[in-house]
Amino acid sequence: MRLSRRYAIYIKFIMLVLVLIITLASLVSLESFWDSRNSSRPEDIRKAVLDACVQCYALEGSYPPSLEYLEKHYGLILDREEYYFYYEVFASNVMPTVEVYKK
Repeated sequence: MRLSRRYAIYIKFIMLVLVLIITLASLVSLESFWDSRNSSRPEDIRKAVLDACVQCYALEGSYPPSLEYLEKHYGLILDREEYYFYYEVFASNVMPTVEVYKK
């Protein structure tokens, strides 16, 4: 009886250690997932800006003169506290250059 009780305590301890290891591994992998997700964010924002530019060109016949124009007339929301935006227009009928960088 005494041996089986000691065996049960060891089993409970091993199970507790396994649960802690699995929980820790899950948290580490989740953090890694969010880090990789945030690193692709500037490219997603750039694509959204370019999509708004194309929509403006389709509706108005010219590309927008500035990012502020897109924000005012097309509802584009830019997080200027987190990202730097570079927007260069060469001509009204040429796709503008858009670059987004994390601060």
